[in-house]
Amino acid sequence: MQFMQPSERRQAVWGYALAILCAGSALTVTASLRNPLFPTPLFFAAIVITTWYGGSVPGFVAIALATLSLNYYFIPPLGSMSLNKPEILYLLEFALPASLTCWFVRKRRITETMLRESRDKLQSRIEQRQAELARVSRMMTIGEMGVSIAHEVNQPLMALVLNGEACLRWLRADPPNLPEARKAAGHIIEEGHRAGAIVQRIRALAKTSPKRVVLDVNEVATEAAALLQKELARNRVALRTELARTLPRVRGDRVQLQQVIFNLAMNAIEIMSMETERARELRIRTEAEGSESIIVAVEDTGPGLPSGDPEELFTAFFTTKEDGIGIGLSISRTIVEAHGGRLWAGNSGGGAVFQFRLPVMEGAL
Repeated sequence: MQFMQPSERRQAVWGYALAILCAGSALTVTASLRNPLFPTPLFFAAIVITTWYGGSVPGFVAIALATLSLNYYFIPPLGSMSLNKPEILYLLEFALPASLTCWFVRKRRITETMLRESRDKLQSRIEQRQAELARVSRMMTIGEMGVSIAHEVNQPLMALVLNGEACLRWLRADPPNLPEARKAAGHIIEEGHRAGAIVQRIRALAKTSPKRVVLDVNEVATEAAALLQKELARNRVALRTELARTLPRVRGDRVQLQQVIFNLAMNAIEIMSMETERARELRIRTEAEGSESIIVAVEDTGPGLPSGDPEELFTAFFTTKEDGIGIGLSISRTIVEAHGGRLWAGNSGGGAVFQFRLPVMEGAL
């Protein structure tokens, strides 16, 4: 033991002490039974406990102590350590199974220890992989958020540029057309405020939940339609709104729902801008669906949805436009679903129709 580490020495002392304690306890209890018919069970238990917690060597020490105890206290003539007793074979019949028990218990202990270590290593690896996946997920989320911001802010920025160019044209006219220039400057201010609201809402999404208030969806649709006026005029698209006269209130985020309608309408305008023969008409309509939900639909007179599964359109980064990002419909569906609704697409007549359903606020009239 002089070459052992302190911890190893403590473990050895503990094992030998355990062997003495267990063997002594087995002897005391068995002797108290006064000439038991089977004196060995408690000694077997002492050997198992010693081997499991102390190791192989203490286990064999326990076997030796148990054998000596049986020889001295339970095999006649009692009080003698002689090996010439008639029942000496009884000791061999005890010692051999006890040794096998010690060996099997030790093997079981080693196996369980290895399994536990393997499980701990596996758990550690799983946690490392989960940490790596979480990091990758965060990076993907950051990337998607960047694309979302680029997509959402791109439209009002384009409107800013177009209105700025129009303002300059009116000012360069001879004589300058100040009323039109003021009107274009007003549109620039409106688009700037809209871009700021989008950025604030995206920033708020990263910190808190969206601002949910009681809304009249007809008002939301009207406000979204007002934002489309420049694009409608530039692409020569006629707008028709068919809003339900009475519509139950919903609870939601005004800017987000405006953005959904605006995104769907802008997609329709861009698709119809490629049409040269058919009339270009955009229709925004609302209707109550029973007393539990309302429907908002955006229809166009374009070529309709491409062949294939319409659900593919809502996949992030999927686009049918050459300069499209492929995130607008995915974001719109996420917003609608966050409001407890559903967004889907189909064909209607000669064009496409995108519809979303929103649940009515309880008790709304």
